[in-house]
Amino acid sequence: MKPRAALPGAKRTMGQRARVAVVLVFASLVLASVGVGSAAAATLTVCPSGCAFSQIAPAIAVASPSDTIQVAAGTYDGGFTIDKSLKLVGAGAGSTIISGGGPVITIGTFNAPSEPTVSIRGVTITGGVTHSSFAAVFAGDNVIALGGGVEVPPAANFGNGATVTIANSVISGNRAAPTAATDSTIPCPADITITCINGDLPFALAGGGGIDNWGTMTLTDTTVSDNQVGGAVASDADGGGIFGEQGSLTLHTVRVTGNKASASAPNGRFADTGGVFAEFGTTTLSVDNSLISDNTTSLSTSMPNDVASGTAALVGGIHVAGDDSCASPSSGCVVAKIRNSTVTGNTVTATNRLGDAGDFCGGICDDGQLTLSDSLVGNNHVTATVPAGSSACACAADAGIGTGGIESIADSRINGNTVTASAPDGTASAGDGGGSDGNDVSNTITDSLFSGNHLTATTTTGTATVHGAGFSNFAVLTIRGTTFRDNTGTATGPGGTAQGGGLFNGTCCGPGKLSLIDSAIVDNTLSGDPGITIQGGGLFTSVPVTLQNTVIANNLPDQCFGC
Repeated sequence: MKPRAALPGAKRTMGQRARVAVVLVFASLVLASVGVGSAAAATLTVCPSGCAFSQIAPAIAVASPSDTIQVAAGTYDGGFTIDKSLKLVGAGAGSTIISGGGPVITIGTFNAPSEPTVSIRGVTITGGVTHSSFAAVFAGDNVIALGGGVEVPPAANFGNGATVTIANSVISGNRAAPTAATDSTIPCPADITITCINGDLPFALAGGGGIDNWGTMTLTDTTVSDNQVGGAVASDADGGGIFGEQGSLTLHTVRVTGNKASASAPNGRFADTGGVFAEFGTTTLSVDNSLISDNTTSLSTSMPNDVASGTAALVGGIHVAGDDSCASPSSGCVVAKIRNSTVTGNTVTATNRLGDAGDFCGGICDDGQLTLSDSLVGNNHVTATVPAGSSACACAADAGIGTGGIESIADSRINGNTVTASAPDGTASAGDGGGSDGNDVSNTITDSLFSGNHLTATTTTGTATVHGAGFSNFAVLTIRGTTFRDNTGTATGPGGTAQGGGLFNGTCCGPGKLSLIDSAIVDNTLSGDPGITIQGGGLFTSVPVTLQNTVIANNLPDQCFGC
């Protein structure tokens, strides 16, 4: 296991993170004996009393492939593995409770030559507390904790794991938390205040509080709620609700709500995605008719800026991983389609007592390839704070959608998202209220609305900057039939800048080539203290912009800077 790669300074590399490197080991396989010929599938019954089985695990042990295990109302012990193709059918999520274990249910066997196809319906999976995983064979016991509720491990040679369908179910109240750390191979800087291991930073990973998936996973009419990843020793916390590590994820009419990814001092360096994290190994993510809400990602750390890998809190709602360019099929970009869905009320917070506090992407982070349509990304929040006396940066951005990869947004609303940065004696930087894109790729936004997004940067003796309250472009972007309205940015402090109340078009991380067609930038406002330079209440651009049938009006204090 190698630690997360460096996140040097800017958000544009936030999707870059080293994948887990695993030494393959031989796993003992328990093979179920099958008689000559094929027998008809059977139904095995489980109930508190009067059935053939009173617990689920013994029924699985004697079942044959393709059998159905029918589980009556009641509460049953978790902590079992489904290692054959079965159907597990409960009496309904409110009636059949599977509780405890770590994970509650494991589906498939690590390093097996083939993996099962499993269907689960009508159950609640809860109370799982996981401190370890199959990765213990190379990283040590209790260093990597994966899958508090459901774990789908990889097959032989790290091929895709089991094919799993979960329907009409609830996965709630589960947790993944490592209890030990190992050598990260990242040197401890001289000014570090924690106990290092062999002179290196500690590493401990928690992933997939509700679900950790290495296979083909489909969720239908299911709730994933109130699951957590992190803990006292975790350096990295990924995927509070769902952590898709490879294979594919399909969410249809699913609620992912109230999940949390958190990392804290002394070891905490990264917290990534409270809701749904589709990692590099995931080929496709499909989300439709679903709600991703009120998930939280938080990092409270004490790390200086000379830590080689950096620190960051990333993504409240959905993270689409990638290399930020998707230049080739082998570049490791997740292909995601999100339609007819709502991403709302998700939060990302970062505090750092020693160095910079950086956090990004309240609603969605796209470092891969995203198509978003007929959806709402609203009321998501990103907040960064450094304490008084620190000269570091509170750097926060992208409350709505942050994009380093390829992006197409259509018929969607990005509304009411906020970015807040506070650094009493340092730099307070708040950007990209509705979102941003970058890294020299071509993107499109059509027939959409960016409204009511807000930036706030506050300092007492340092510098305050805000830019792109509605949206910021650092890529090749064509905007058509879209309105940027009532977005606001406020910078408070003795000096700094406020730029682009509706749109900011710059060259920080790409060419900033912007075309506006049949669109409107209206009623946006920038404000700041007397020492703040305010430019482009409607549009700020540092390079030429193509305008066609576009209205820029009623913005304050001016319409356009650099047009």
